[in-house]
Amino acid sequence: MALLIGEFETTIDAKHRLAVNSSFREQIDPEEDGSNFILVLGPDRHLWLYPDESYRRLLASLKRSPLPDRRTRRIDLLFAMARLVKPDKQGRIVLPEKSMERAVISSEVTLTGVFDHIEIWPRAEWERHVEESLPTYGEVLYDASDHLGASGGPTEP
Repeated sequence: MALLIGEFETTIDAKHRLAVNSSFREQIDPEEDGSNFILVLGPDRHLWLYPDESYRRLLASLKRSPLPDRRTRRIDLLFAMARLVKPDKQGRIVLPEKSMERAVISSEVTLTGVFDHIEIWPRAEWERHVEESLPTYGEVLYDASDHLGASGGPTEP
């Protein structure tokens, strides 16, 4: 599974084309993760890009019943609003109009790697988020370290 890290500024042009930075594309193994993307609307209404095969494996882990149930009914939008997007030779994808209408988006964006997916943030909103989060960044690192120690990961010498 791809580990997607980094932040890259880019733009969405008038035809809704978005270039996925080559640094991100190099972090994706086409044979394992896929060569296309699944575009989903995240809970914060930012658009998220998952490598298509990684997303299929993620969804395959959801248990399904042939009969409808309440949990399945609540996640129907997850499937309905997802879109397969295929990069061109330059690594550009076209964002569907409906996805753009539903998302918090602007023409100037920052792409951020978040473990297994790429998030598309309006650039100004991303910069505000970083500025607001930097004062507590050290605590986040300490919490992550504590979690690693509790889960049997690396600990102090």
